[in-house]
Amino acid sequence: MLDDYKEGQPIAYNIIKKEIKNNSIGHAYLFHSESKNVCSSFALAFAKTLLCPNKLLNNRNCADCSICRRIDNGNFPEINIINPDELWIKKDQLNDLQKKHQTKPLEGEKKVYIINEVDKLNVQAANSILKFLEEPESNIIAILTTDDINAVIKTITSRCQVIHLRREPIIDNQSNNESTLTKIGKIYYNNLDELNSFVSDELSAEKIDAIVNFIKNYEIMKVDVITKVKNNFIDIFNDKKSLIWAFDIMIFLYKDVLNMKLNRNLDIFDDYVSDIKSIADINKVDQITAKLKQLLVSKEKIKYNINVNLLMDKLILKMESGEVV
Repeated sequence: MLDDYKEGQPIAYNIIKKEIKNNSIGHAYLFHSESKNVCSSFALAFAKTLLCPNKLLNNRNCADCSICRRIDNGNFPEINIINPDELWIKKDQLNDLQKKHQTKPLEGEKKVYIINEVDKLNVQAANSILKFLEEPESNIIAILTTDDINAVIKTITSRCQVIHLRREPIIDNQSNNESTLTKIGKIYYNNLDELNSFVSDELSAEKIDAIVNFIKNYEIMKVDVITKVKNNFIDIFNDKKSLIWAFDIMIFLYKDVLNMKLNRNLDIFDDYVSDIKSIADINKVDQITAKLKQLLVSKEKIKYNINVNLLMDKLILKMESGEVV
């Protein structure tokens, strides 16, 4: 439960602990972090605390109560968890949620619902959840999570108590001199086994190399990269999920280019210092920030049924022109 986050998430922990102590729990929370795994696990721990009959922060203090075990097993009726259906959270999922919450709690005093990756609400689903948030029932608590707070619809954000969560380090007994691959893995995995699987997979390194090489080629060839290199990139990242991941890596890369330009330490790409420097040397700060903004805008468009070739062509042309629209 929440006590597990006392050291790793002291700010969020103390906020929630104070509200529980003062009986001032709000009707809607939005947790955001660079790590979606941290968000979802913290949200579940918070939900357990809310539903604990003894209102305890640590389930060991109530002898590992049956409610916590049933929540873990997915068979406690007063909690519902929604995850994206591939790239979207759909209206049908929320309609089903609302039906489940029209009745009073069968066990306990509250109902809790968790919507993970709320930035992936489509327009219809977003409108549906807005109505739910605008007219909250006193016994229903909403917990939303995201790893991209800027992509969450502002009208949703404004109706929630927003709490930032730190990306917690994975204790793996390795040297502090971590590879780029490990650093990227830690962004996506909050579990040591999953992290090790990602790092040991040769394809992971090959994909990162392919992304770095694509950006290097773009910076050298400019718009000519469209005809000479782009198709090789699309061959590797040929579905929406992998393309979104590739855009994430490109964003991380340009953030480190900006770090290099501003004489700051690199966050991730320590294994590619010469590549980062070569890109930084041929860009001004405003050019780097414009390219970052364009990558963020283009990444959002991947969720829609857009032609990937056309998307990449427009990205390259707009990055080269400095446009962000």
